[in-house]
Amino acid sequence: MKLKIGQKKLLYSFLEKKQLKNGDTKSPINYIKAKMNYIKKIKRLYNLSENDNYGFSENEIAALEKRLNIQLPEKFREYYLELGKEENLNYSFNRLLKPDEIELTDDNYLVFYEENQNVAVWGIKKEDLIEDNPPVYGNYDTIEQSEWEVETQTTENFFFFMAVFSGTLGGLQYNGNYMGEIEPEIVKFVEENWKLVPEISRDNQKVYSDQFYDVISLSFDQNNKCLAAFIGSSSQERFDEILDCIEIDWSYLSYDDEEAYEDEEE
Repeated sequence: MKLKIGQKKLLYSFLEKKQLKNGDTKSPINYIKAKMNYIKKIKRLYNLSENDNYGFSENEIAALEKRLNIQLPEKFREYYLELGKEENLNYSFNRLLKPDEIELTDDNYLVFYEENQNVAVWGIKKEDLIEDNPPVYGNYDTIEQSEWEVETQTTENFFFFMAVFSGTLGGLQYNGNYMGEIEPEIVKFVEENWKLVPEISRDNQKVYSDQFYDVISLSFDQNNKCLAAFIGSSSQERFDEILDCIEIDWSYLSYDDEEAYEDEEE
């Protein structure tokens, strides 16, 4: 019998109580309850090993600091050293700049991230580099506006937000989206069965997850009407459960690419 999301959560609760009774503190269920930082959340979402390193070297980071005569924030260094080279995470949609590509702008922003069509960039104020976890600003450089706006209040939330955003648009092995109005009943179902991730959610874009093995991101207009959904996971089982539970005629699924490839092979 295949368990639905809600049934699995009841099972997890039962197993957890059983494991605690038996004194099993190293079980996966207890690990879920442990405090997870943003690096661990990203690694779990992308199914990356806890023990392996996916980042740039200390020498590359030191060379960047010396070239620009700056000291990088702790959370900036942490991400680049642990995850900066991971292709699916950083280069599948929007793009993390490599250390030798990072520059200071004329108005003193350290630009380190760019939109996939290069119509927007993100950076940190030079004066904020002394902070461990400074805000990140975006510049969308449109005809109407060419000013820097706060994107996230912290550096770690920016990296986490981009991991989810790029993941649902191709970075995660299993991903999909729907562009169109979504019924309130479906929104309510997501709210009841997945947990809101408040640090990277906004009024117009709310992110939900089930223990960071998957993500669902919902877009809202000013009237709180849901107009798009984005989903992603590294687990095919988790992804298929989302498709089974949420009745939407998806605009795109990563399975579509597999079918197109098989057609070409034939």
